[in-house]
Amino acid sequence: MPNHSSITILMLASSYPRNDSDSASIFLRHLAESLKAQNLAIHVLAPADKVSGEKSENGIIVHRFRYFFARWQKLAYGSGVLSNLKRNPLLWLQVPLFIGSMFFSLLWLLNRIRPDVIHAHWVIPQGLLAVFAKSIYKIPVVITVHGTDAFALKSKLLEWIKRIALSKCDAWTSNTHATANSVLIYSSTPKPHIIPMGVDIQRFASGDRQKLRAQISDSEYIILFVGRLVEKKGVTDLITAFSLLPSAIQQKTRLWIIGDGDQSNQLRALSKELALSDKITFLGMIPNYDLPDYYSAADLFVAPSIIEGQGVVFLEAAAAKLCVVSTSVGGISEVIDDGVTGILVAPEHPGELAQSIGKILTDQSLRQQLAEQAYRRLVDTYSWDSISKDFKQLFQELSRSIS
Repeated sequence: MPNHSSITILMLASSYPRNDSDSASIFLRHLAESLKAQNLAIHVLAPADKVSGEKSENGIIVHRFRYFFARWQKLAYGSGVLSNLKRNPLLWLQVPLFIGSMFFSLLWLLNRIRPDVIHAHWVIPQGLLAVFAKSIYKIPVVITVHGTDAFALKSKLLEWIKRIALSKCDAWTSNTHATANSVLIYSSTPKPHIIPMGVDIQRFASGDRQKLRAQISDSEYIILFVGRLVEKKGVTDLITAFSLLPSAIQQKTRLWIIGDGDQSNQLRALSKELALSDKITFLGMIPNYDLPDYYSAADLFVAPSIIEGQGVVFLEAAAAKLCVVSTSVGGISEVIDDGVTGILVAPEHPGELAQSIGKILTDQSLRQQLAEQAYRRLVDTYSWDSISKDFKQLFQELSRSIS
């Protein structure tokens, strides 16, 4: 009989922050900690990077499984599984080992801790493994679709796998309606629960603007990008758009790019080719706890994604009251209301992007208006306290159904 005052949740994920400075799937750590604050016991099963084993992290019990020799485990983390496979096809050899190790680690944990609910993040492979485990242990399964699994995994085989997983789970959630609609083509899937990922509003609202602008004139603009340097994030379009800015604007504007990924060298080469090396700074990976200062120092946040389920970085920018320019793809239009809480342009159109950037940079009143409206909406919709309560209610309903 489940203890409803403190039910136990086992979260499955293909990545989870490896330390306090790591940004890999940082929203999962925030979700786990918020659920713990709702009096739930949380375990997380995720792949190891170098060190495997079990560790308590801020009250969350994290179990990290090894799937290959530690020094050669390269499938998870970094640019993400799909980008890592694209960059190095030899990593496909690790895929069956990854899936097998996660599945046997899952079965071992289920036998040991007997959670009330399994919460699988991403349909493939976590969702599929969870429903297989459910057939053995009869534990209810919730699958959360984040975006990559919805928009990028499109082969007939993968769509069949998604259909099986979503039709066999007890409930599934999606971060936006757009993400949900991309998999609702599977007629046998149950109705989704739309529960977004959130943001630590107080932390991102507390950045120190002057800390990073001490040597920068107030008359200069700073454009900020935060994210993985992979094709779907559209950073090539951002650099190209920067090159298309009117000379008068470009001369007093800097572009800060935070992140790393398989396009890093290509993007650096592009900025050099466009004679922008003195205007564009590649800052690499910045510890997540330092990011609020960068958001605060910037004048405009630009992330012209090509594929995006939700985009937590937009919430971080809004919490810092930083105006956002992005693209009308995936679930971004549910996070950003064009002309009300930010500006959206067509994806893969650097010229249109440059026009919007120029317009926003030269209109401080509009920037502030959009940023203020985005912040007000953020507080109402994307606080972790509200989101964790929605998840808790779903988990309680499922755990009661088998009591």
